[in-house]
Amino acid sequence: MDCIIVFQTILYLDDILPLIFELKKADIISHPLFIAKDKKAYEFIKKNLVLYDGIYSIGGELACLNKYKNRYINQLVNIFILRKYFYKKVVTIEACSNTAVFILSAFNRKVWKGKKIKSKILNRPFRQAKNNIRYYRAIRGNFEVKEEIIKGYDRILLTHTRSQYEEINNVKLNSNCPIVHVGYTRGLKEWRNFLDEKRDPYVSRQIKAPYFFFVLSQIGKFIPGEDSIPSDELLKECLLVLKDFNDDILTVFKPHNNTDVAKLQDILKCVGYKNYIISYDHPWLLIKKAKFTFSYTSSSVLIDAYFNGCPTVEYAHYDSRFFKLNDGQPKYLECVDYFIHRDVERLKNVLHEVIHNDIHVQRDPEKLKEDFTILSSEEIREKFNWLVNK
Repeated sequence: MDCIIVFQTILYLDDILPLIFELKKADIISHPLFIAKDKKAYEFIKKNLVLYDGIYSIGGELACLNKYKNRYINQLVNIFILRKYFYKKVVTIEACSNTAVFILSAFNRKVWKGKKIKSKILNRPFRQAKNNIRYYRAIRGNFEVKEEIIKGYDRILLTHTRSQYEEINNVKLNSNCPIVHVGYTRGLKEWRNFLDEKRDPYVSRQIKAPYFFFVLSQIGKFIPGEDSIPSDELLKECLLVLKDFNDDILTVFKPHNNTDVAKLQDILKCVGYKNYIISYDHPWLLIKKAKFTFSYTSSSVLIDAYFNGCPTVEYAHYDSRFFKLNDGQPKYLECVDYFIHRDVERLKNVLHEVIHNDIHVQRDPEKLKEDFTILSSEEIREKFNWLVNK
C-alpha cells in the first residue's frame, strides 16, 4: 500500500523515518511520500543529507506543501502532490496536522478504504519526557489536566503506554481507535544499520578527532515568562570559556532548524572563537566519535548521546521555579553526565576533565532496556499486519 507521511519539522521526521524503514522492509508499505508542511522544513531537510538520502534509499520521495507565496498556486500544487488520494488506497501517517491532507485522507478512507494513522511519537524515556513538559508547566503555572481528542483515525502511534502518555502531557486522551506502542523508534535495527553504513561517506573530512559535538538551539529568549537569561547570552558565556580549549579540540556545531546561523557566526566572531566547523550531518553520526556532547540548553540530543554511550555536558540556567521544583537536577535527569548550572568556574573544571582525559561512561544495560523500548523487526511486522490483512 502506498504511504504518505506528513511532518512539520526535522524532529518529527527523525522520529518517523526509522519506523518507515522497518515497514518498507516488511513490505507493509510501498512508495513512501514524505511531505514537509512548509518550505522552511523542506529546505532544512535537504541540507541534512543523511535524512534526505535515507528517504530515497527506501524508494521514497520528499515533497513540500504551500511552497509558493500565491495561495491559488499552492492549492493547485498541493492537489498535484496529493493526487494519489483520488485514485488508489493510501495509508496516511500524520505527524502534524494539515488541512489538505486531513480532508483528502478522509476522502481516501471513505472511497478507497485507505487508512489513517496519527503519530504521537516522542523519543524520550518516560521520566525525561515527563520532566521536560513539567518545565513548561512550571513557568506557565498551568497544571490542569485537559482532554485531548483524537478521533477519525485507524490507529495512534505512541512511544509510551497510554497511561504514560497521559501522565507526561497532563491530559486525558479521548480516542475511538486502538493504540500502537512503537517504543524508541530511533533505535530500530534497519535505521541503525543505515547510519552505520553511511558514517564514513557522510561525515565531513574536516571533522577529525579529537572533537566534541556542540548542539545548537534557538538563539534568544523564546519561552514567555521564563526568568532565566536569554540563550544567546548563555551561548556567549560558555563560548568564552570553551575558546580557551580551541587549540586542544575541534568544535563541531550542529544547527537546529530554528538556529539563526548568521547570528551564531556573529557571536563566534565577537567572542574570537576558532577551530570549529558548522555541520549538518546527522546527530547520531557526530555523536559516535565525539569526546563528548555539549549543550547550552536542554536539547533532546543529549538523550541520544546518552543512549549511544557518549559523555554529555549541559551548561544551563533554568527558570528558578523549575530549578527548585526539580531539586537542582538537569531536565533530562541521568541523561546528563555533567550538569553545570550557571557556574563558570565549574564549567572550566569539567571541560578540562573531559577534554584532557580519556573519559569512558558506563551505561547500565538493564536500565537502557527499561528506558528505551526497542522493538524487533518481527514485533513491528506483527503490530502493523492489520494494514495488509484487511
